[in-house]
Amino acid sequence: MTQHWETCFRAALEKRIALEPRFADAQQIGRIFAGSSDGLDGVLVDAFGPLVVLTIYNPTSSKDAVEMLDALEKGLGDGRFVLGKVRRQEGGFDFLDPKKVLGSHWVAREDDCLFEVRADDKNDFGLFPDARAARRALRSVVTPESSVLNLFSYTCGFAVVAMKTGAKSAINVDANSEMLTWGKRNGALNGVDYAVIPELAQKYLQRLQKRVEEGRIVCPDVWVCDPPAFGVGRGPQRVLKHFWEDFWSAVDALRPRAVLVLRNDRTGHRQGDTLERELSARWAGTYRTQAISFAECPSLCYEEPDVFYKLNESLMLLRC
Repeated sequence: MTQHWETCFRAALEKRIALEPRFADAQQIGRIFAGSSDGLDGVLVDAFGPLVVLTIYNPTSSKDAVEMLDALEKGLGDGRFVLGKVRRQEGGFDFLDPKKVLGSHWVAREDDCLFEVRADDKNDFGLFPDARAARRALRSVVTPESSVLNLFSYTCGFAVVAMKTGAKSAINVDANSEMLTWGKRNGALNGVDYAVIPELAQKYLQRLQKRVEEGRIVCPDVWVCDPPAFGVGRGPQRVLKHFWEDFWSAVDALRPRAVLVLRNDRTGHRQGDTLERELSARWAGTYRTQAISFAECPSLCYEEPDVFYKLNESLMLLRC
C-alpha cells in the first residue's frame, strides 16, 4: 500500500509539471496533489518550496497518515522537508513532524514573487496556494496609479503581487501584528514596501470612509478582501457574522474601481447560493462580475468533486 501512495504522489507531481512547467522548480509554491482528482479523497499536498505539507481531511485516511507521509518523502526525493497536518474530528489539526522541521523557515517562489514560508503549527505556512488564481487576477486590474487595499492581509501576499505588478502603493490591514511583520519581510524579499496596519477590518473601513468623506485621503481604487475560513472574535465584531454587511456598505459608499473577493468560510453563510449569483444580483448596474479563471492554474482545477474539501470561491467586481 505504501508503494501505491508513493506512486500516487509521484504521478500527481508529474501531472502538475506537465500542466505547469514551473513545478519542475522545487522552490515553487503550489498544490501538487488535489484530493479526489488525484485518487485520494480529502488528501492534499501543498509545496511551499522545500517545505511540503500533507493535509488529511478524510477521517478514513487519518490512520495511514504516518505511512503516507513516509511515501510522500520518498516520492519527492532529496531536498524536501515533509510535514503532516491531520484534521481531528472535534476540530483543529494534529501535526506530524518526523524530521523536526516545526519552527524552521525557507524562502520559496510563486511565479516572480518570493515569500518566506514557515513550518508553523499555529498560523499556517505563509501563503495559501488556493489563492494563486486570484493573485494572478489582481495583476489584470493593477495600474501604475493603483493604490491597493488588502483586507485580512495575512502575510501581505496580494500586496507583494500588486507592487511587483507596478502598483503605486498598498495598504495591508490585519488584526495580527505578527503576520504583518512577516508580511514586511515578504516585501523586503521582493524589493518593495507598503503600509501595514494592525487593526480589525471593520474598524479600518469605518475610519477609511470618514477620512475619504472629509477629503483627507483618496480612496484606494483596488480592494482585496480575503477573510479567514472560520469566524473569529466575539460580539458584534465577530468576523463573518457582521463583516460582510459592513464590507458591502463600505463598497457602496466608496465605490472602488475593482473589488477582488475571496470567500472560503465554512460557516454556511452562503446558504447554498454561489458567490457569483449573490454578487451579480446585488451589484447589477453598479459593478459587473468577472469570474476568476483557473485555466492558468491547472493545479487548482479539480476534475472530480471532493466531499472533504471545497475550493475557495473568488470573484472580481469591476465598476460599470
